[in-house]
Amino acid sequence: MRRLPFVQTAVFADSRYAFSGNQLATFWDAKANSTLNSEEMLGITREMNYSETTFIEESGVKGCAGRVRIFTPGGETPFAGHPTLGTAFVMRSKGLINRDASTAQLELGVGPIQVDFPSEELVCMRQRQPQFSAGPEDIGAVLRAIGLRSGDLDHEAPPEFGSTGFPFLIVPLRSLGAVRSAVPNPTGIRKSLSGRPSQEIVILARETIHSDSHIHVRMFAPEVGVLEDPATGSAAGPTAAYLERHHLLHDHKDGTPIVIEQGYSVNRPSRLIAEVQESGVLVSGKVRMNMEGTFLLK
Repeated sequence: MRRLPFVQTAVFADSRYAFSGNQLATFWDAKANSTLNSEEMLGITREMNYSETTFIEESGVKGCAGRVRIFTPGGETPFAGHPTLGTAFVMRSKGLINRDASTAQLELGVGPIQVDFPSEELVCMRQRQPQFSAGPEDIGAVLRAIGLRSGDLDHEAPPEFGSTGFPFLIVPLRSLGAVRSAVPNPTGIRKSLSGRPSQEIVILARETIHSDSHIHVRMFAPEVGVLEDPATGSAAGPTAAYLERHHLLHDHKDGTPIVIEQGYSVNRPSRLIAEVQESGVLVSGKVRMNMEGTFLLK
């Protein structure tokens, strides 16, 4: 019987709610994890039943505190935001990163990623320069796949694919009501975005629940086994850059923090902060430890 220690955290937690943020299981013992193969890691991920589960391994990259393997219920992915922040928090709490350190490097599937620790709870990651490409010609098919109509679209900016390491289709909607009324159809999403750079969809509105938020967001990713994600750090970077690229936040100064609220439709209110900088996008959020235990595997 193999004993695999793990910690469960809530990433991008909102202190106004007792249960908030995106849940993450992190298996932090590299020695114990070395007994696992990829199939077993995927099985554990499906057993944990969160959007993502991470496994720490020894890194072969100089300067990296560890190699982080990220799994969704659909398989391994090279990059994701909330797993990066949550894993960094756990590594620091377990002494795998010096507890007095203000910054560290983690090895991900996309290469080394820098994480910063401004405070005990707050963790930041530096994402790459965002890249954009034109959205699908038939945006109506995409809207129908998530239960919306063409009239729900905000025509002030075009839908685009955006990425700081992992691509998303970013679709602006005209109202908070339109965002909240969306009902994703996995088959429809796959069909409408077949052959495109991504089948992961971010929908957003500039109307928000909280006055200190800039946008309200939902993210659908059925292709990787996540129908709806409570908080998506890898989408926060390109989404913030998209907002500045099209000047959608009329009272916002470029380069200042953009507050994103997400997760309300799945009862996990989340708060993400993104800052678009010349060198890339800084994405940050609070991390809260909720559970610690041991997974038993034959």
